[in-house]
Amino acid sequence: MKRLILLSISAMLLSTGCDVSKTRLFKSYITEYSYDKNIELKITNKGNIAIYRKYTSEDDHIKTASYSFKSKGEEKKRYDELCKIHNDLSYNKKRSYIVVPIWGICSAIDFREIDVISDKDFDSEHPAGTSLKDIVRFVSISPKKFIDSGYKETFNWEKNEPNFFAKDSMIPTMFQPESWNYFPINGLLKDIGTDEMQMLPEDTHGILFFDKEPTAEKEHTLKVTIDIGERKKLVRTITKVFK
Repeated sequence: MKRLILLSISAMLLSTGCDVSKTRLFKSYITEYSYDKNIELKITNKGNIAIYRKYTSEDDHIKTASYSFKSKGEEKKRYDELCKIHNDLSYNKKRSYIVVPIWGICSAIDFREIDVISDKDFDSEHPAGTSLKDIVRFVSISPKKFIDSGYKETFNWEKNEPNFFAKDSMIPTMFQPESWNYFPINGLLKDIGTDEMQMLPEDTHGILFFDKEPTAEKEHTLKVTIDIGERKKLVRTITKVFK
């Protein structure tokens, strides 16, 4: 994980060349919210389900936006609203950056609830069409606890990284610069909601893991419903073959 962070910082420094460093007072820790409703599912190399942002072109006609401290007009207004929603208003630190800050970038879309159902009987307790929220967990990271603590509480990944995070090689792609300001999210879908699934990574928002294997059919078409608030839900389907 350390190597991944160092590489990302090095790449940023190389790309900026000889640009002059800027210093300013940041009232909020999050410097940019990335908005993109083109959220899709894919099976990871380990057979889990990644919830990720699929990059699009203008021809796709899907709304994308970036709300940052540097935005103007309506986009700056939305950035300020998101900072207020997440209680990120008193960071108040002078920091330097080149071109753009490399810290505090996250998704503008929070998840309120996620549900998963299968087209087939999963086991005796989960017939086809019933919720699998009690056996599917959501794994991700978020700076929410850092912000809620008044920017004081941090997480020592070197000493305390959950063993569960080693179960999929795609998890490191979620990590951000200043990883100590991000806390793990790891809970069954029935137990977590809006309070946990906020300020998610901008690209890979999280990964779904099954705590149980099906007892009969191994191939299941899964419908994943993600409640993103404002009476909006994203519904995606994916086929997963259990081993």
